[in-house]
Amino acid sequence: MDVGRQGEKTPAGGPWHSERLLRALSVVLVVTVVVTIILLRGRLPNINTVGYLGVFVLSFVSSASILFPVPGIAAVCAGSGLVKLLPLGVALLASVAESTGELSGYLLGFSGRGMAENHRLYPRIERWMRRRGGIVLFLVSTIPNPLFDLVGIAAGTLRYPSWRFLVAVWAGKLIKSLTIAYACFYGFGWARRFFGLD
Repeated sequence: MDVGRQGEKTPAGGPWHSERLLRALSVVLVVTVVVTIILLRGRLPNINTVGYLGVFVLSFVSSASILFPVPGIAAVCAGSGLVKLLPLGVALLASVAESTGELSGYLLGFSGRGMAENHRLYPRIERWMRRRGGIVLFLVSTIPNPLFDLVGIAAGTLRYPSWRFLVAVWAGKLIKSLTIAYACFYGFGWARRFFGLD
């Protein structure tokens, strides 16, 4: 039994217990993000017209969408390679947006394993997270990785500290975004010169 604000006793598993409330809010937030992505997927910004904002939004949506991936990598590549935005700026914006977006998987895990625990790789990923959480998060963030959602869910399930989750994921996403942004920036430039399109 927990003691309420005015000395009232409430059952530990009551409806307003903080753990249950956080779980419920996590589910609501994830569902809201997924529904918003579904409703707005045809109205996402065009990088050619909105530049850095388009890169940020597309990168966030790409990472936040668990079931409906949107190509955030293409936004980073197109922003720096085709639109000629500064690669460092594109990489910084994309890494922040993607790290924040990955919280959707973390919160889904925080609310309960749910759909992930039936995946054949989930038990192994959970063991990795128990042993070397920060290193695992960093490494899977540095490459385009379809398994990241399972790692994020495992981190939430294990109550991995959210600030450590964000720092490790941001560091990995920054390396990935810098690599893609600069590769596309110089790659598109080289291709244009090679084919005489400059």
